Amino acid sequence: MKQSQTPGGKRLRSLRHFYNKTQLDIELEAGLGIGYLQRLELGRVKQPERETIERILTALNAHYIERRDLLELFGYVVDMPLPDDEAIQWAISVCHDELTSVQFPAYLLDCGHRLLYWNTQTSRLFDTSVADHVSMLKLVFDASYHWMPKIKNEAEFLPAQIRALRYEMQHFHNEDWYEALIDDMLSCQTFRHYWQAESEKMIQIPARPLTPLELEVDQHILSFRLISEPFVQDNRFRVIFYLPTDAQTIQQCLDWSQ
Repeated sequence: MKQSQTPGGKRLRSLRHFYNKTQLDIELEAGLGIGYLQRLELGRVKQPERETIERILTALNAHYIERRDLLELFGYVVDMPLPDDEAIQWAISVCHDELTSVQFPAYLLDCGHRLLYWNTQTSRLFDTSVADHVSMLKLVFDASYHWMPKIKNEAEFLPAQIRALRYEMQHFHNEDWYEALIDDMLSCQTFRHYWQAESEKMIQIPARPLTPLELEVDQHILSFRLISEPFVQDNRFRVIFYLPTDAQTIQQCLDWSQ
C-alpha cells in the first residue's frame, strides 16, 4: 500500500527545493541520520520531534513565516513575537529598493505598528525624527505628535484605520505584546473613542483603499488612498503605499522626488 505524504512532509519538500538543498545537505547540516529526511518528506515519519524540525529549518535558513507554517503543520503551537533586530534588518533590505524608487510616500511597518523605514516623500508628510521605531498608531491618533491635526477628514479616516487595525491584528490577539499595545493606545482619548465605537462590528475585509486620507501639507490639501502589502515570507511586516488620488497630489509628489 502506497504511503501518503503528510502536509508537513509536502511543505518541507517544497521548502527544500526552494532553497536548492538536497536531502543529504540537510541531514548533514542538521545532524540527522542518512535517509531520515526522505522518510519525513514521504510521510513515513508522522510526528517528528519539535527540536528535529527546528534543526532542519535552521539548516534551510528558513524565514520566520516558513518556520511557523511548517511547525504548525506538524501540530506545534508557535508564538508570534515582535520582530527582533535581525528580522527588522532583513525586512528593510527586502523593501529598500522599492521604497526608494516609488515617487509617492511609502514606509515599512511591523505587526506592532512600529515605523521601521520610509522614503523621502514620507518625511514630507510627518516628522519621522520623533523617535526610533515610533508607533504609527501614535502618529495618527495622538495629537501630541502634531500629525493628527493635519488630517482633514478625521471622521471618515480614523474609523477606517481602526477597522483595518482590527482586521490585520486578528493573527496576534493571543500575544502579550498585542495586549500591551492596545492597552497603551487606549490611554489616548481619540483612539479610545474610535476603538470603542468600532468594537462591535465584524471585520471580514479591511477595505483600506476605499477611504481616502486628506492631509494639509504646506497649506495644500493632498489626497491619498492607502494600500497595505504584507510580506509573503514574514507577515509580521508590511509596506504601506500612499497612492495620490488627484492631479495636485500627483504633482506635489513629483516635485518632492526632484
